[in-house]
Amino acid sequence: MSYENPGSLFAGTHETYLRYRVAHPGLFVDLVDLLAPPGPVLDLGCGPGSVALALAARGRRVLAVDASADMVGFGRAEAARHGVGHLVESACADVHRLGDVGAFAAATMGDAFHWFDRVEILTHMDALVVHGGLVAVIMSYFAGTPKPWWHPLTERVVDRHLGPARLAGPEAPVFAASPGGDHEAVLRASAFCDLCVLRADQRVRMDLEEAVGHQYTQAFSSPALLGDRLGAFNADLRR
Repeated sequence: MSYENPGSLFAGTHETYLRYRVAHPGLFVDLVDLLAPPGPVLDLGCGPGSVALALAARGRRVLAVDASADMVGFGRAEAARHGVGHLVESACADVHRLGDVGAFAAATMGDAFHWFDRVEILTHMDALVVHGGLVAVIMSYFAGTPKPWWHPLTERVVDRHLGPARLAGPEAPVFAASPGGDHEAVLRASAFCDLCVLRADQRVRMDLEEAVGHQYTQAFSSPALLGDRLGAFNADLRR
């Protein structure tokens, strides 16, 4: 799927995303670096640089692309702060309209694949990723894995304040991504059909501030989407 204004979907979350989103297990980034041939990596839907920064820390050059200028600007500053600004090139663009941006050893998508027209993106990656390269779809939750115990509680709070439909973006909100068919089936029907599915467990411990902050990194419950309902939502969520 694609959106008329994809840059607005995560409006207002760029400063809290890296702080409150749980980082993907380092094993996944290690494997991308290990299995991909030499060369740069294209990180699609990079947000503030969660995956791009981790790849750069391993010495990979990365072109990090996101439709949000705020996300790209914050990610660029973070790369400089971590001393890897020379390895991360950032671009604000719709990933569906990249054109010919070069050849890449790998393409990565961290919690972003479901926001894209997946068939279109994989077709484009077939033209950009070199022979022997790979596409890595990195997700926080493996399909069918139970969500944390507090997830049903936050869902009820979101329902009370925003309704049962999960909308995203404060500008003419659209339905949050929920594509038909699982990612594995889409990948198997693409040029990237030689598939390896890996799962890693990690224990996560959150205090109240982190659990609340995590909720505000979601497109469907961002402070920008909540608007003047934020105060009541925040009080209800904390209770």
